Amino acid sequence: MKKTKVLIIISLLLVILSIAGYLAPNVVKNSDIKPSSTPEIKVVTTTTILWDFAQHIVGNLGTVDVIIEGGTCPGHYDYTPSDIVKVSDADIVFYHGFEWSQFLEDLLTQAGNLKAAYSMSGNASLGWTQWGAPANAILFLDAICAELNKTYPSLNETFNQNCLEYKNQILVKKAEIEANNAAIYNFTDVKAYIMFHQKAFITWLGFNITGEWTVDDNSMTPSDFANIIDGAYKTNTQIIIMNYQSGTVQGKAAADYLGIASAALLNFPGVYGVKTYLDQLDFNVAMLNWALNNSPDPRGITETTIGINLIGAIFAFSLTSISIITYKMLKKEKEI
Repeated sequence: MKKTKVLIIISLLLVILSIAGYLAPNVVKNSDIKPSSTPEIKVVTTTTILWDFAQHIVGNLGTVDVIIEGGTCPGHYDYTPSDIVKVSDADIVFYHGFEWSQFLEDLLTQAGNLKAAYSMSGNASLGWTQWGAPANAILFLDAICAELNKTYPSLNETFNQNCLEYKNQILVKKAEIEANNAAIYNFTDVKAYIMFHQKAFITWLGFNITGEWTVDDNSMTPSDFANIIDGAYKTNTQIIIMNYQSGTVQGKAAADYLGIASAALLNFPGVYGVKTYLDQLDFNVAMLNWALNNSPDPRGITETTIGINLIGAIFAFSLTSISIITYKMLKKEKEI
């Protein structure tokens, strides 16, 4: 009887040990558990570029959520019920500024969380600074890091270290592109007619900006389109540069009409495999190099339009636009 009890006890121990051995790989180690003093990161950004900056600073301490996907024009975004849930308990919602009257104020009101809003343009060190140029991107990182430090003071050391590391990566990339521009790309003084949202980036690369437009494809009138052609023609422009998220159809059409180069650059990561600001810098430079120097197309495929919210721009112009363009060009030829 005693022998039987011993065997039963041994069997139970073996079963327990077997179960423990099976579960061991799935057990979370104490070192993997965040200390109870570490606050939960609840940060949301409106765009993928702000997401990239914030996520690099937060690092592995948490996950930053984003509202607007990279292939979408932020100027035409309508928020969804899931967005209300996303921002309802956020500690910070980073946004550029233009989103406020467009959709964000209403979104945060619906979510009952207006206090979480943080405007980049409302920051004294930024205003309406464009982030395209590396030096400007660093200003955005500093502003975001400062607000994260204020909101989560116990995490300042990690935030500051992550921010410094990303700034250093951007500075290295900046130096690399500038060296290649001088030795290979030769963008300096190339005459470019541009979409305004790419101005900081194009200026940094040394292009000679001959003119610019501000409206996206969906808002462009035949007169706006004719002005691009007329302005580029009068200044002997060599390339027309579009902003991908604002539309790629009309700028390319104007360039094709004039028989000059064109390129659509990204203002936000999220398409063509571009995941970060550093990827975006590489992609945009490669697009310009492709358009001007016949280097490989970084897109891999030919794409002339963007998200569904701007697809209607392809059909935006009637015979009126053709008439206006023809009239202006004929008038110019008579003047010559």
